[in-house]
Amino acid sequence: MVNIESTSNAIWWIKNPNAGKVGKAVGDGRKASLGSSFYLDMVELLRNISLQGYNKLVAPELTLLERLIWLALHMTTFLTMLAVLLLTWEQFIAQYFVINLKDPLYPVENVPFPAVSICPNNRLSLQSVTNYALELQSNDPAFRQLDYYVQQLKYLSKLYLAGNFNADVEEYFSFQSFLDVFGTWNNETFFNTRRIMKLLSPKCEDYILKCSLSNIDIPCFSATAFQESLTKYGPCCTFNTQNRLKNRDFKNRFANSAQGLTVVVNASHDDYFAPILNTNGYIVIVHDANNFPAISSSNSLEMFPGQREESFLKIFPRVIDTDKSLHSFSPAGRRCFFHTETDMPGWKKYVYTFPNCITRCRIRSIIALCNCLPFQMPLELVDSLEGVVYCTLHHVSCLSQYQFKWNNVLTERERIPGLEREVEEALYCPHCLPSCNDVQYRVSMSMLPIDSYLATLKPSENNDTDLSSDISVLRVYFGEPYAQLYIRLLNNQWFEIFSTIGNILSIFMGFSLVAIFEVSFYVLKYIYIGCYRIVERNRANNHAKLFDASKLHIYP
Repeated sequence: MVNIESTSNAIWWIKNPNAGKVGKAVGDGRKASLGSSFYLDMVELLRNISLQGYNKLVAPELTLLERLIWLALHMTTFLTMLAVLLLTWEQFIAQYFVINLKDPLYPVENVPFPAVSICPNNRLSLQSVTNYALELQSNDPAFRQLDYYVQQLKYLSKLYLAGNFNADVEEYFSFQSFLDVFGTWNNETFFNTRRIMKLLSPKCEDYILKCSLSNIDIPCFSATAFQESLTKYGPCCTFNTQNRLKNRDFKNRFANSAQGLTVVVNASHDDYFAPILNTNGYIVIVHDANNFPAISSSNSLEMFPGQREESFLKIFPRVIDTDKSLHSFSPAGRRCFFHTETDMPGWKKYVYTFPNCITRCRIRSIIALCNCLPFQMPLELVDSLEGVVYCTLHHVSCLSQYQFKWNNVLTERERIPGLEREVEEALYCPHCLPSCNDVQYRVSMSMLPIDSYLATLKPSENNDTDLSSDISVLRVYFGEPYAQLYIRLLNNQWFEIFSTIGNILSIFMGFSLVAIFEVSFYVLKYIYIGCYRIVERNRANNHAKLFDASKLHIYP
């Protein structure tokens, strides 16, 4: 006969080989105590549990010393496992957000084409300044020479270069006082700096001569092409202001110089009056169509193509997306804002983006410190227009004083030895967080002589005086047919935490789901037995009280 009790290793709750012995050990007709049942079940659990090595604690063939050695080993392993779990507990409960590369070959036709702002280095047109000088001369009772008004109007270029403030402040104030009286229209309470600067700026029609998109000539000035808009450099001509090229197909990838945007720019200096940069070319700003183009607000890129050159401006986009499950987290927790979470004052034109938030923060600081609004800034980002006037030459000294503050922005403050003053004087915008869904652009530019472009023109175009004199050519296109798509997601997903804890438990104790079920069954069994005995005891006590109350008591 085979001894089943010594050879079987069936799971302990399915087979109870000592069930017959329990009754005999306790005695026929008597109920086993809870302590003895617990002891026998504990021995049976250790003997048949799926965890490795625990059966050594109750193995009859081992001596007491060997069992104690095994007990010390298991206790050491258990305490070490608890220490490791405690050390990694912070990582388990922390919500880490990471940005991972999701698709390195994201089709570029799915990426919004950026807005392209072209600004002449000359910010005041000689012809426009002369016409306005004639108007001032006719309004001035003193009737000075025309050259006087022309030279005085050059001071208005200081509104672009507030940081280059010099000592002739009395002349600024004197000429601005003159403009406050004779430079305003009848329906204006204050001198309208924005109207005058738009009037004096070069017109888009004067320096943008020809446009083509996808190698097809298009009208340069329309809702789908160039429109006048405000930038850091004042009124400029911006392509794709309404983000019409956000949704495109494979044919409109704009992935090479011939298929992108081509603009012929008038590079003549005949109308120059007040250049603001030390360059003979023009200014190109590449930015998101939803952002106000300001370099100091991030995510806008400046390039300076030269005169009489064909410039190739390659764009390399990087798309950042956010997992939809992160909507349930607070913006401070995930460190970003969705476009729908923060309302901008001019939501019809601007949506929430990090650059727009920084620009809005800068506008608040300028209004608070200098009591005016620079004419370049968009009104849509101003909280309240009540009592706000455009900055004039009277405000140049104040604008120059805080120029460092507005050019240096912090969203978090951290003490860095040696930079305490810079941190204190910088513009602090803690409420501005990055956009959860964003497109970031990187650009590179190369140039060729304009002769290579002129050689490709047709005879009819080559005879055109506008295209054969001082011109520059700008080509804007995607440098590659693919972009990189990144996604922001939660680092510690539930399955990652489950896997980490499971690995630690399996390494130290060989834990598995079967072992968890075995221990849980054992614990729940005695919880049930304990609760059942409490209920039975209460029921017996209640029954005894009722029986005692029903007894007949005879008193002498």
